[in-house]
Amino acid sequence: MDNLLQEILNWEYGYEDENKLNAFLENAKSYYQKEVASAHLDDDDLIYFSWARQPLHIYLIRTSGKLDDFNQIFVMASQEDDLLKNEITYIDKTEETNNAQFRHSYEEEQVNYILSISDMPKGLKSDNIIKNSIFPLSISMVTKIWISQWFGKEINHTKQHFSTAPINLKFNKLGLHSQKFKLEEIVHAVDDPQFTRELEECMAVFEQEYYYPAAAGLGGVMESLLYKTLENYQRANHKIIGSDPTLSIYLSALKKFDLIDRRQSNRIRAAFVIRNSISHYNSGFTAVSDIQNMLHGIENIYSTLYLPSLEWKEAHPNQQLPEPSRQN
Repeated sequence: MDNLLQEILNWEYGYEDENKLNAFLENAKSYYQKEVASAHLDDDDLIYFSWARQPLHIYLIRTSGKLDDFNQIFVMASQEDDLLKNEITYIDKTEETNNAQFRHSYEEEQVNYILSISDMPKGLKSDNIIKNSIFPLSISMVTKIWISQWFGKEINHTKQHFSTAPINLKFNKLGLHSQKFKLEEIVHAVDDPQFTRELEECMAVFEQEYYYPAAAGLGGVMESLLYKTLENYQRANHKIIGSDPTLSIYLSALKKFDLIDRRQSNRIRAAFVIRNSISHYNSGFTAVSDIQNMLHGIENIYSTLYLPSLEWKEAHPNQQLPEPSRQN
């Protein structure tokens, strides 16, 4: 039995112990990490598991239960901006929820009621809360059950996006499923706050399964990399690419300076075709694989075009790439 949870459920109204809360938080995170480890997930599958890579704010909200003198705790995790480490907050709302309407409402209605209370913390809002993490804890529960339920919902949801369960993907010895997008390396090399923000927003909506905005945004990221490639060669001026360049203009400019061949051009075009073909109603494996193909397109532009341009810029400071001679 989880003694920490029992103690918290037995607290008098208005009392809390910060050390006990932090211990509860550490235990919960440890249980979640063990679940992740036991699933043998590929690194790129971790985007579907909310506590695998980012800090979260855990809220324990004590409410009245269905029976008199029988309280419960709603536990839920929240994704909040500028959160540098895991945090935990205990909120006692037994008095505000001590009414028949609340006690006999369905769980979803109870959660909505809790969130509507005016003096709740600013970070505790529906847009931030991870739905799969919401769970009512009672005296008969343990923390591990909550984590197991939460992780179980996430891993079952993830299976909808892959033709085989994530736990089986490790047996692919060729590593075909393991996507290596180099996103952190790309962000570090480009070193542009606006570019970083654009890529982060694309990945954020991708993780929330909004494939249409993810695809549209990643198309912009690819265009940014093409522009920055020409910029490193000091060939991104108005005369070459105009004021509103399209993909064809970028590719023509790169071809003009012998920076790209037909094979590379076709591969980049293919990534943009995927962007243009994704429907807002796509869901499941197809849409996930489409976005992953676009991420491969970004990696390709970065590796074959942007990196060589960056190396040229460093070797030729303040110089413009000369136009190649067309003489036979």
